[in-house]
Amino acid sequence: MNQSSIPQGAGTERLPCPYCGESYESGDLARHNEPVQCGPCIQCVGKPACFRCGLMYCACDVHKFRG
Repeated sequence: MNQSSIPQGAGTERLPCPYCGESYESGDLARHNEPVQCGPCIQCVGKPACFRCGLMYCACDVHKFRG
């Protein structure tokens, strides 16, 4: 009676991150979902660590433009 309604193996499918496009597992959840305090850039404020800023003059250390 204590069986879960979720079938075995249902959590194994990984969806791509909306910020970087990589698929990730539960161990990388924070890197792809939790916003980081990155600096004064208007494009990447409130974005997770995996986000890559597209602004050429981005000054934050986490999301700095790497074009």
